[in-house]
Amino acid sequence: MKAIAVIGKNFGDEGKGLACASLAQKVKNTLIIKHNGGGQAGHTVEEAGGKRFVHHQIGSGAEFGADTLLAETFLADLYQLGKELEEFKSLYGFAPRIYAEKDTKITVIDDVLRNMFIESARGKERHGSCGMGIDECQKRNAHGYAITMQEVSDMTAKDLFQRLKTIRSEYGSRDLQKIKEKFETNNPGVKSEYYEMLTDDEVLASFSEHIKEGIEAVTIIDASKDMLEKYDRLIFETGQGLLLDVDYELYAPHLTSSKTGLHNIALFLDKREMALDEVIYVTRSYVTRHGNGPLPCEVKRDELPGVGVDLTNVTNEWQGSIRYAKHESIEAFAAPIKEDLKSVENSKSTRNTSKALLLTHLNETNDMVYFEDTDISADELSKELTTAHGFDRVYTSHSCYDTDI
Repeated sequence: MKAIAVIGKNFGDEGKGLACASLAQKVKNTLIIKHNGGGQAGHTVEEAGGKRFVHHQIGSGAEFGADTLLAETFLADLYQLGKELEEFKSLYGFAPRIYAEKDTKITVIDDVLRNMFIESARGKERHGSCGMGIDECQKRNAHGYAITMQEVSDMTAKDLFQRLKTIRSEYGSRDLQKIKEKFETNNPGVKSEYYEMLTDDEVLASFSEHIKEGIEAVTIIDASKDMLEKYDRLIFETGQGLLLDVDYELYAPHLTSSKTGLHNIALFLDKREMALDEVIYVTRSYVTRHGNGPLPCEVKRDELPGVGVDLTNVTNEWQGSIRYAKHESIEAFAAPIKEDLKSVENSKSTRNTSKALLLTHLNETNDMVYFEDTDISADELSKELTTAHGFDRVYTSHSCYDTDI
């Protein structure tokens, strides 16, 4: 059994879905472990035959038979998962196996509505949130109002409705009027529909029914060492990228509310006395950012020769349009990876982990990697990273269908 972590090096959208699917396609008995963030991830898997699917909570590689585990540190959105499973089954003709740990937390409808309400209330000072309720879910959990997958499974829809009403009354309503006032100040003349939904019991009742249906598609398990070792390959599929990590203060407050590197993975494996064999950091041959916040070396897309339109990261109300940039210096290129590795240097599971990089979108840039001062060929960059920056290997991808991993 081999355990591999796939992690985005930048602001997300690097090609993590491609990497995970490529790994899963080569080893059929695979478990993909989703361990951070929640339903806001969007990892695209394309096949040469024309099929294309954007994975949010289903592991990238499920189309090749891989199972998915929603780990304890993942925030499951059962409402969205139900919709995603329907879309997957419609395209591929089967439903993938989805497992979850009993203490995996869920996002609820009020997390999403509050997220949208708060972000809208910021007016021109939006953070660039995905609008999926992740930050609000984390805050609710921290205040002692978490709901786990096991609890959803055990409760009736009526019990769940009452639980959500209690959370709304004791926690959610405490600052609702202030948010409403800020929204009205920054959006004059606009009706605050989010406020109406956040005070409507029918919204909670409908949501309770939907997620009771959603939990039926999930098998709650004890993800023990024995269970995990029945697989030939474990793939830790990480959402977002290192530069969006909740603790990466350089780009605060435009961050995600989760650990986007090795942190959760090391905890998961240390707990089970297992080892991580390889970590693969993924980056495009250029940089993108979908959302507000700093983007060093930002340029227009047409200033990057060969770079085409991104079909996954479409313009939307919450993140706006995808943005483009060149990489900074090679030192800056490697810096977040070195920080991530240092953060788990005391973990037993990562002591002998092989360190690799995957360069994607090289087909667009004619095998060149775009840097601020000068463009560097993929071969030259590979030599520099392996000789001077501690990487054991550099993988490449020259199409949206496969890699040389």
